[in-house]
Formats: sequence, structure tokens, C-alpha cells
Amino acid sequence: MNKDRYADKPTQALEDRQVWDQIKSDERAGMEALYRKYAQELFRLGMSIKADRSLVKDCIQEVFLNIWHYRHSVKATDNVKLYLFKCLSNKIHKEVGKDKRRFGPLMPEMEENFSDEQEVETEITSSEKQKRLLQVLHSLPPRQHEVIQLLYFENQSYEDTSLIMGINIQSVYTLAWKAIANLKNAFALIGLSIWGFIS
Repeated sequence: MNKDRYADKPTQALEDRQVWDQIKSDERAGMEALYRKYAQELFRLGMSIKADRSLVKDCIQEVFLNIWHYRHSVKATDNVKLYLFKCLSNKIHKEVGKDKRRFGPLMPEMEENFSDEQEVETEITSSEKQKRLLQVLHSLPPRQHEVIQLLYFENQSYEDTSLIMGINIQSVYTLAWKAIANLKNAFALIGLSIWGFIS
């Protein structure tokens, strides 16, 4: 999966730069194009950070509203996707930190309800094995889930993941190692191999 990480970067970077220029030139079409292109990926990432659909949707909305509001002062970026991911990650962690009682850890029986989030991870829930993968992913601690989502499902590099999550690269490696160890243990219990899912 990781070998194709940079295959489409030149084209994507050019398209994103054009859209970014449109936004800075007050063209709403650029904002709409950016939202259409990245909203689903942002939603998946948001749900990996905090499995609260309304919170994630609100945070995504705020990220885009802030970009539009500050479009004349926002700095140019050569990686729009990384910028959006970092903004969303920061926003969700900030909102969760504001009210621990409201957005605290969910009860295990509530976590199970997210196994049928077809809107979130349609491609992951296409088979019985993949449904089990989704359940196992949701059982990980939030930061481990986030690092796996970024590295293996969003194809981010370790460097970009450290920027998005606001932690040093060694912490990314540590979180990834712990997450993979936890996944291997969970998969062993249900008779699956992790390497069929993340490779």
C-alpha cells in the first residue's frame, strides 16, 4: 500500500495549488472543490480520532469556514491535504479537551455501535473479515487508532503523521508499534492475520 504513496503527488499538488489560489482570490468554486475532494477523507480521519459523528462533522465544517474566513491571510502550502489533516486533528483534540465529560471515552457497548458505520468506511466493511477489522480498530486507544488511520489508510508518511498529530517522529513509531502489537493480539484471537490488512 505504501509503495504508491507518492505516485500521484505531482498532479495532486498542482490541482490543489490551483484550488488554493482560487480560494485566496475569493472564488467560492475553489472552496467547494476542496470540500468535495477531501471531506470524506477528513471524516474518516476524524472518526479515527474521536468516534463522534456530529463532533467530527462540526469540526470539519469549522476547518473549512476558518479557511474561507482567513483566506487572505492564510499561508500558501505545498501540501493541502496535510494542512487539512493537521487542522482537523488539532480542532478535534481541542474540542475534546474543552469538555471531557461530554466527549470522554465511550462505554464498550457504545463502541460496538460504530461497527456498522458504512458511511464512514464503506470499503473496509465490504466483507466479514473487514467488519472484524473495523471492530478491532475501534478497540484501540484513540492515538493508536489515529496513527494507524494516517499511516495505512491515508498513506501518510511517518514525517507527515508526526506533523498532523503534533508529536515527534519517535512517538509516531512508538504508537505505530504499540498499535500493530495490539492489532496482532486481537487478530490472533479471531484467527486472522494483520498483514492482510496493513502492508
